Amino acid sequence: MVTYDKKYVIEVINKTQYVLERVGSHNDSQNWPLGDIQPEQLGVGKFDCNYFSFGVNYKLKGGSGFIQFAASWPLIGKRKIAVGNIHQDGNGPARKVWDEMDDPSDKLCSNDLVRVRAFMQEEGESIIWVYEVVTK
Repeated sequence: MVTYDKKYVIEVINKTQYVLERVGSHNDSQNWPLGDIQPEQLGVGKFDCNYFSFGVNYKLKGGSGFIQFAASWPLIGKRKIAVGNIHQDGNGPARKVWDEMDDPSDKLCSNDLVRVRAFMQEEGESIIWVYEVVTK
């Protein structure tokens, strides 16, 4: 059970048999709060700050492929969420998905192995960016 005791929460729900191995990031302001996420696990990063904007690149370890997540609560503008499917290691894919992020709408993407659904929700005083990764 997650307690929502911080202003911002990042949740990555890994409903696959793959380790989500963090292989890159783009930290425009603050830092992506999660490392590797094990199979069938929930990764949670909670933090308080005035604003943040970052992206991450995960490799599907034990399979092949990569997925990217991005989240932003800018000082000026609107909250945003994004996902990507760029088959490449390193920081570049995280930056590209972060750079193309433009709104808070729900997102979907997939590759040969997984499907990702990204959405935002609120719980009490917390705003939550949720990334759900499932096997196809």
